[in-house]
Amino acid sequence: MTTNILLSGVGGQGIITASRVLAEAAMLSGFQVKKSEIHGMSQRGGSVESHVRFSPDGLVFSPTIPFGEVHVLMGFELLEALRAIPNTKPDALVLVEDRVIVPSSVTCGPFEYPADMLDQLRASGRNVRVVDAFKIACSLGEPRAANIVLLGAASSSLVIDAQAWEGAIRRTVKAKALDVNLQAFEAGVAAGRAG
Repeated sequence: MTTNILLSGVGGQGIITASRVLAEAAMLSGFQVKKSEIHGMSQRGGSVESHVRFSPDGLVFSPTIPFGEVHVLMGFELLEALRAIPNTKPDALVLVEDRVIVPSSVTCGPFEYPADMLDQLRASGRNVRVVDAFKIACSLGEPRAANIVLLGAASSSLVIDAQAWEGAIRRTVKAKALDVNLQAFEAGVAAGRAG
Protein backbone atom coordinates (compact mmCIF):
# COMPACT_ATOMS: atom_id res chain seq x y z
CA MET A 1 0.00 0.00 0.00
CA THR A 2 1.22 3.50 -0.82
CA THR A 3 1.30 6.06 1.98
CA ASN A 4 0.70 9.65 0.86
CA ILE A 5 2.03 12.56 2.91
CA LEU A 6 1.50 16.21 2.04
CA LEU A 7 3.65 18.90 3.67
CA SER A 8 2.14 22.36 3.33
CA GLY A 9 3.25 25.80 4.53
CA VAL A 10 5.02 28.94 3.40
CA GLY A 11 8.50 29.71 2.16
CA GLY A 12 11.21 29.69 4.80
CA GLN A 13 9.64 27.07 7.07
CA GLY A 14 11.90 24.22 5.97
CA ILE A 15 9.24 22.22 4.16
CA ILE A 16 11.60 21.09 1.42
CA THR A 17 14.20 19.97 3.98
CA ALA A 18 11.55 18.08 5.96
CA SER A 19 10.32 16.34 2.80
CA ARG A 20 13.91 15.37 1.92
CA VAL A 21 14.40 13.83 5.38
CA LEU A 22 11.09 11.99 5.06
CA ALA A 23 11.89 10.62 1.59
CA GLU A 24 15.41 9.65 2.65
CA ALA A 25 14.09 7.83 5.75
CA ALA A 26 11.63 5.88 3.60
CA MET A 27 14.44 4.96 1.16
CA LEU A 28 16.70 3.85 4.02
CA SER A 29 13.83 1.60 5.11
CA GLY A 30 13.96 -0.05 1.69
CA PHE A 31 10.70 1.46 0.44
CA GLN A 32 9.85 2.61 -3.07
CA VAL A 33 9.68 6.44 -2.82
CA LYS A 34 8.60 9.37 -5.00
CA LYS A 35 8.70 13.07 -4.05
CA SER A 36 7.48 16.27 -5.66
CA GLU A 37 7.76 19.93 -4.69
CA ILE A 38 5.79 23.03 -5.55
CA HIS A 39 7.71 26.15 -4.57
CA GLY A 40 5.45 28.91 -5.87
CA MET A 41 6.53 32.29 -4.56
CA SER A 42 8.35 30.65 -1.66
CA GLN A 43 11.10 33.26 -1.42
CA ARG A 44 8.46 35.91 -0.90
CA GLY A 45 6.56 34.03 1.79
CA GLY A 46 4.27 32.25 -0.65
CA SER A 47 2.84 28.75 -0.50
CA VAL A 48 5.09 25.70 -0.56
CA GLU A 49 3.92 22.11 -0.89
CA SER A 50 5.80 18.87 -1.02
CA HIS A 51 4.28 15.48 -1.85
CA VAL A 52 5.98 12.36 -0.49
CA ARG A 53 4.71 8.90 -1.44
CA PHE A 54 6.20 5.61 -0.33
CA SER A 55 5.33 1.93 -0.36
CA PRO A 56 7.03 -0.93 1.49
CA ASP A 57 5.54 -3.57 -0.80
CA GLY A 58 4.88 -2.12 -4.24
CA LEU A 59 5.72 0.43 -6.88
CA VAL A 60 4.89 4.11 -6.60
CA PHE A 61 4.12 5.38 -10.08
CA SER A 62 3.64 9.12 -9.61
CA PRO A 63 5.35 11.70 -7.38
CA THR A 64 2.15 13.68 -6.94
CA ILE A 65 -0.66 12.55 -4.68
CA PRO A 66 -4.06 12.09 -6.36
CA PHE A 67 -6.74 14.52 -5.17
CA GLY A 68 -8.40 13.35 -1.97
CA GLU A 69 -5.80 10.64 -1.26
CA VAL A 70 -3.55 12.28 1.38
CA HIS A 71 -3.19 10.03 4.44
CA VAL A 72 -1.12 12.48 6.53
CA LEU A 73 -1.16 16.27 6.18
CA MET A 74 1.63 18.15 7.87
CA GLY A 75 0.44 21.75 8.09
CA PHE A 76 3.28 24.10 8.96
CA GLU A 77 0.91 27.10 8.99
CA LEU A 78 -2.84 27.21 9.71
CA LEU A 79 -4.12 28.84 6.53
CA GLU A 80 -1.98 26.60 4.32
CA ALA A 81 -3.24 23.54 6.23
CA LEU A 82 -6.83 24.66 5.68
CA ARG A 83 -6.17 25.15 1.96
CA ALA A 84 -4.80 21.61 1.77
CA ILE A 85 -7.68 19.88 3.60
CA PRO A 86 -9.63 19.05 0.38
CA ASN A 87 -6.62 16.93 -0.71
CA THR A 88 -6.96 14.63 2.31
CA LYS A 89 -8.87 11.41 2.85
CA PRO A 90 -11.85 11.68 5.23
CA ASP A 91 -9.93 9.75 7.91
CA ALA A 92 -6.61 11.57 7.37
CA LEU A 93 -4.29 12.54 10.19
CA VAL A 94 -3.67 16.30 10.18
CA LEU A 95 -0.69 17.48 12.21
CA VAL A 96 -0.81 21.24 12.32
CA GLU A 97 1.34 23.94 13.81
CA ASP A 98 -0.95 26.46 15.52
CA ARG A 99 1.00 29.26 13.91
CA VAL A 100 -0.11 32.22 11.84
CA ILE A 101 2.08 33.72 9.14
CA VAL A 102 0.07 36.54 7.61
CA PRO A 103 0.47 36.64 3.79
CA SER A 104 1.27 39.85 1.97
CA SER A 105 -2.19 39.82 0.34
CA VAL A 106 -3.55 40.50 3.84
CA THR A 107 -0.91 42.95 5.08
CA CYS A 108 -0.94 44.98 1.85
CA GLY A 109 -4.44 44.43 0.59
CA PRO A 110 -8.11 44.39 1.40
CA PHE A 111 -8.21 40.74 2.56
CA GLU A 112 -8.56 39.49 6.13
CA TYR A 113 -6.88 36.51 7.72
CA PRO A 114 -9.59 34.08 8.93
CA ALA A 115 -9.86 33.91 12.72
CA ASP A 116 -11.38 30.44 13.02
CA MET A 117 -9.05 28.24 10.98
CA LEU A 118 -8.40 25.64 13.68
CA ASP A 119 -12.17 25.31 14.17
CA GLN A 120 -12.61 24.87 10.41
CA LEU A 121 -9.89 22.21 10.33
CA ARG A 122 -11.57 20.31 13.14
CA ALA A 123 -14.99 20.69 11.49
CA SER A 124 -13.60 18.84 8.44
CA GLY A 125 -13.90 15.59 10.38
CA ARG A 126 -10.22 14.75 10.01
CA ASN A 127 -8.09 13.65 12.95
CA VAL A 128 -6.56 17.07 13.72
CA ARG A 129 -3.71 17.32 16.22
CA VAL A 130 -1.97 20.56 17.14
CA VAL A 131 1.81 20.37 17.57
CA ASP A 132 3.60 23.38 19.06
CA ALA A 133 6.63 22.73 16.84
CA PHE A 134 7.87 26.32 16.74
CA LYS A 135 7.60 26.70 20.51
CA ILE A 136 9.43 23.40 21.05
CA ALA A 137 12.15 24.37 18.57
CA CYS A 138 12.59 27.75 20.30
CA SER A 139 12.99 25.96 23.64
CA LEU A 140 15.90 24.06 22.05
CA GLY A 141 17.46 27.34 20.95
CA GLU A 142 16.86 26.78 17.22
CA PRO A 143 13.54 28.09 15.85
CA ARG A 144 14.48 26.83 12.37
CA ALA A 145 14.20 23.24 13.63
CA ALA A 146 10.39 23.47 13.92
CA ASN A 147 10.15 21.51 10.65
CA ILE A 148 12.03 18.59 12.17
CA VAL A 149 9.89 18.76 15.35
CA LEU A 150 6.76 18.38 13.22
CA LEU A 151 8.39 15.54 11.31
CA GLY A 152 9.16 13.81 14.61
CA ALA A 153 5.51 14.15 15.62
CA ALA A 154 4.47 12.53 12.33
CA SER A 155 6.98 9.68 12.64
CA SER A 156 4.96 7.75 15.22
CA SER A 157 2.15 7.40 12.67
CA LEU A 158 4.42 6.11 9.90
CA VAL A 159 5.96 2.67 9.32
CA ILE A 160 9.53 3.94 9.12
CA ASP A 161 12.21 2.54 11.42
CA ALA A 162 13.77 4.82 14.08
CA GLN A 163 17.30 4.18 12.76
CA ALA A 164 16.17 5.24 9.29
CA TRP A 165 14.94 8.57 10.64
CA GLU A 166 18.26 9.24 12.35
CA GLY A 167 20.20 8.20 9.27
CA ALA A 168 18.07 10.46 7.08
CA ILE A 169 18.61 13.45 9.36
CA ARG A 170 22.36 12.81 9.40
CA ARG A 171 22.43 12.64 5.58
CA THR A 172 20.25 15.72 5.01
CA VAL A 173 21.00 18.28 7.71
CA LYS A 174 24.24 20.27 7.76
CA ALA A 175 26.80 19.13 10.33
CA LYS A 176 26.66 22.35 12.38
CA ALA A 177 22.89 21.94 12.88
CA LEU A 178 22.87 18.15 13.29
CA ASP A 179 22.75 17.84 17.09
CA VAL A 180 19.91 20.31 17.57
CA ASN A 181 17.92 18.72 14.74
CA LEU A 182 18.30 15.27 16.29
CA GLN A 183 17.05 16.77 19.57
CA ALA A 184 14.20 18.47 17.71
CA PHE A 185 13.17 15.18 16.14
CA GLU A 186 13.09 13.42 19.52
CA ALA A 187 11.10 16.30 21.03
CA GLY A 188 8.67 15.97 18.14
CA VAL A 189 8.34 12.22 18.70
CA ALA A 190 7.45 12.92 22.36
CA ALA A 191 4.95 15.61 21.34
CA GLY A 192 3.36 13.26 18.80
CA ARG A 193 2.93 10.52 21.39
CA ALA A 194 1.50 12.98 23.94
CA GLY A 195 -1.02 14.46 21.48
